[in-house]
Amino acid sequence: MTAVSEEVHVRSAPRRPGVSAKLRRVGVQVLAAAALLAVWQLASGRIIDELYVSSPKAVTERLIELLRNGQLLPNAWVTFSQSGLGFLVGMIAGVVVGNLMGTVHVVGRVVSPYVTFFYTMPRIAIAPLFVIWLGVDFSFKAAFVAFVVVFIFITPTYAGLSSMDPDLANGIKVMGAGRWKVIRMAIFPQQVLWITTTIKLALPTAIATDITAEFVASHSGLGFMMNDAAGILDTASLLAEVVFISIVVTAALGIVSLVEHRWFRWRAAG
Repeated sequence: MTAVSEEVHVRSAPRRPGVSAKLRRVGVQVLAAAALLAVWQLASGRIIDELYVSSPKAVTERLIELLRNGQLLPNAWVTFSQSGLGFLVGMIAGVVVGNLMGTVHVVGRVVSPYVTFFYTMPRIAIAPLFVIWLGVDFSFKAAFVAFVVVFIFITPTYAGLSSMDPDLANGIKVMGAGRWKVIRMAIFPQQVLWITTTIKLALPTAIATDITAEFVASHSGLGFMMNDAAGILDTASLLAEVVFISIVVTAALGIVSLVEHRWFRWRAAG
């Protein structure tokens, strides 16, 4: 009986893709990107006016130029530091409020409509209010990002706690565990998945929100550079800055995915 169950377990276990399959997938992705860039390069200046789409060659040259002349990195530091601080504050506040709503049901029922109301407010419309309250300095962008991010974290945290199986926590309580042990053994492991998934959604939103705030009022940052480039129809600079932002955010999301993978593999081994 044991041998049969072991055979069934082995057959039902998901197979991981081999090295050759991964290399083929990466190869297809590289070829698709190369084909897209080639079509863009050929179409630019021939089929489509280069003023509107520039070209991969011009964008790459402009990106290198912006890195060499010292314009890109200082402004990137301004944008990423503002959005990073706002993201961190919003994430912590959102997880705390979401846990409070999920564990204290009265709070959840009372606060939930207000969370929905503030979450659906048009962000670009309320950005000038933050300018009036805080000015155009660092605090304005960080506070604006935190305001947007906090509601992104509240909703999944609250929904995840509300949908969690109560028998799991009750079973741990029966064995004599206190409240903090229930949180550590039952609630926290479940929340890691919700939080890491929400981070992947909230991190690009935080960057986009900060750039939007820099469009509204700023004297530095990537949003300021992009707004300046758009004003003089410098498509190459605009696209170079967009590509740089996408590379940085993609790398950050890759780190989050790696940490998430390591965490769940450690939990499975434990």
